[in-house]
Amino acid sequence: MEELTLQIASTDIDWSRLLEPDMILRIVAQVFLLIASAFFSGSEVALFSLSKAELTQLRRERNPQAGTLYALLDQPRRLIISILCGNEFINVAAAANMAAILLVLVDEASAAWVNMLIMVPLLLLVGEVTPKTIAISDPVGISTRIIARPMSVWLKVVAPLRFLVRFLSDKLTTLFVGEEKSPGNIIQVDELRTLVRDLQESGELKLEERVLADALLESGATEVIAVMKPRTQVAFVDIAQPLTAVRDSMISYQQQRIPIYAGHRDNLQGFVHAEDLMGLSLAGENLDDHPIESVLHPVVVVPPTKRLDEMLEYFIAHQQLAAVVLNEFGGVEGMISIRGLVESVFDPLTRTASAGEAFAGSDPGYYEVPGEMKLTAFNDLTNYGISDPRMTTIGGVVFRHLDRLPQEGDELIVNGVEIRVEKMHEHRIVLLRVARSAPGRSGETEND
Repeated sequence: MEELTLQIASTDIDWSRLLEPDMILRIVAQVFLLIASAFFSGSEVALFSLSKAELTQLRRERNPQAGTLYALLDQPRRLIISILCGNEFINVAAAANMAAILLVLVDEASAAWVNMLIMVPLLLLVGEVTPKTIAISDPVGISTRIIARPMSVWLKVVAPLRFLVRFLSDKLTTLFVGEEKSPGNIIQVDELRTLVRDLQESGELKLEERVLADALLESGATEVIAVMKPRTQVAFVDIAQPLTAVRDSMISYQQQRIPIYAGHRDNLQGFVHAEDLMGLSLAGENLDDHPIESVLHPVVVVPPTKRLDEMLEYFIAHQQLAAVVLNEFGGVEGMISIRGLVESVFDPLTRTASAGEAFAGSDPGYYEVPGEMKLTAFNDLTNYGISDPRMTTIGGVVFRHLDRLPQEGDELIVNGVEIRVEKMHEHRIVLLRVARSAPGRSGETEND
């Protein structure tokens, strides 16, 4: 390091040579090359940061660059090879041009390391970090205003080089990893949704088939916490209780797996299976003669973030019918069963027009719904369109907006929907009365 410092100090630079016409042209070219390097680096980040929703919005707004951006991103491999070819070509040219400038200013022995000291931080700062940071901050604006047209032209200019690079790349890839696995058969979920919708609109797919397809696709993005039976509705039995208490809970709650706890409900000891109790009963055994420990199975727990499709695979692979949903602090959130999971997927198919009559209130235009009704089911029933970033049930929405423990008679308005708490059981909302609010009415009225 000391030797390098001495070399820098002893290097003589002839600054007067910078005013020569040839040097001025090289300096201008260097500035242009750095700008071009920034353009290609920023283009890579901006273009590949665009979501399909943003592209669709640009098309709806009739943005003049929407078609160009669609064309660029339609073949992502072609685009990335073109960008990398441009970026590498520009960076090599910038390094070579800077070397030529330095050979005029300093001796040949010093030019190499001076070039490295200048170009490495310059390309890193101007050609990589800064443009990519700017591009990620506003990919839509930068793509439409700066990138779309020049990049479209560049794709045509670099086509021969891109063909050569892609050919060599394919040969090397095949050599090391084998033949390509039919990429043409790969389809994205959003594309499949669009295809299903188009088929249904064209009459080639029945409405029921589209609903089922949408439900199956949705299961890949839905977490178990959204469809599980909440803790307050799950039957738990203390391990000190007799087996008859377990049997009674199974009958009352229609639950084939009963979680057994010791002391408190978060201290789970295992599951009791309905088929074990049935076997004892069929054998003529007295259930009270058998302690719970004699029929206890290991408890099955899953995190609340597990997706429904993963949960179904888990149930099948482990031959289980139910699992307890445990949060990050070890507390029980609820319970998910294979029956509840399947019902959540096929529920849209089982809903009929009579569902509205089943929840119709005594007054026209009103619905009476249970507090634990899922928001998706509630919106399908009423078409009210209530959404919430955290809560999954209509009762949860009421609780969050009241910001306190609800009471019978509480009234509030959420997204233009008038909601009244009709019935409570301890801390749980049992029944709600909902309707479109009258025009001009807003806010919350409590205990009217």
